[in-house]
Amino acid sequence: MTGKAKSKRGRPVNLYLRDADLDKVRELTAFIAGQGERTSDSLIVRAAIRAANPGRSFMDAYRRTAAADLRFKQE
Repeated sequence: MTGKAKSKRGRPVNLYLRDADLDKVRELTAFIAGQGERTSDSLIVRAAIRAANPGRSFMDAYRRTAAADLRFKQE
């Protein structure tokens, strides 16, 4: 028996981004476009995820983001 083959296609997901996050996506898109590449928001987000590494810098960014997220506001 063989296992299911992994799909090479992604699946749609919902991401809730604030204006500052969208501005960063646009900044990264402009950078890539300036290098002569055509891109999409999906490729920008996927590239950013792949460029991120676990560590202190990522943990600091996570904590800043979580502190600003009203869904995780702590009393």
